[in-house]
Amino acid sequence: MAEQAPRHESPDRIETARLILRRPVLGDADGLYAMLSDPQLFHYSPVPLAASLMEVKLIIVDWEEHWDKGLRTYVVARKEAVGEPIGFVNIGPDEELGGALMHSASGAGLSEEIMRALIPALGLTQAWTLIDAQVAPLIRLLEKVDFHVEKVLPRHRVHPQVSTERRDCVLMRQNSVEVT
Repeated sequence: MAEQAPRHESPDRIETARLILRRPVLGDADGLYAMLSDPQLFHYSPVPLAASLMEVKLIIVDWEEHWDKGLRTYVVARKEAVGEPIGFVNIGPDEELGGALMHSASGAGLSEEIMRALIPALGLTQAWTLIDAQVAPLIRLLEKVDFHVEKVLPRHRVHPQVSTERRDCVLMRQNSVEVT
């Protein structure tokens, strides 16, 4: 049986070729509000849209308060514009992943770049996510970074921007990592 990879302290900053993933600050509120209030970006999200800039500031404070409890949130920004968020990613204490990337940043391979840097930087070996079964591009992206569909969960949760009906979801899990 392979040993578990050692847990890393969560770095406050992770760099990729084009991006910086860093802890959020209140100065990110305007950029994050543009994302968290966008009904198209959060079409398949189980959480309601942010209703105000003040609500986003409270979310940022909440993210900071939960960092030491194992829920880490990184703001994603381009290296040339570190103060302008283009996305964020949450990592739960059980290695659940979630997040979003602005539409204007989509299609350039940034999501894959984020995942390829984030997983090793945090020493994740059991990462997983739950997504709407209709989001084929996200399923394909996760398969590129060594996730697999573990199971389909029929009528699992409501995505309020889509409907009040429970929708099918897909549980995707990181393929096992052999540590030698």
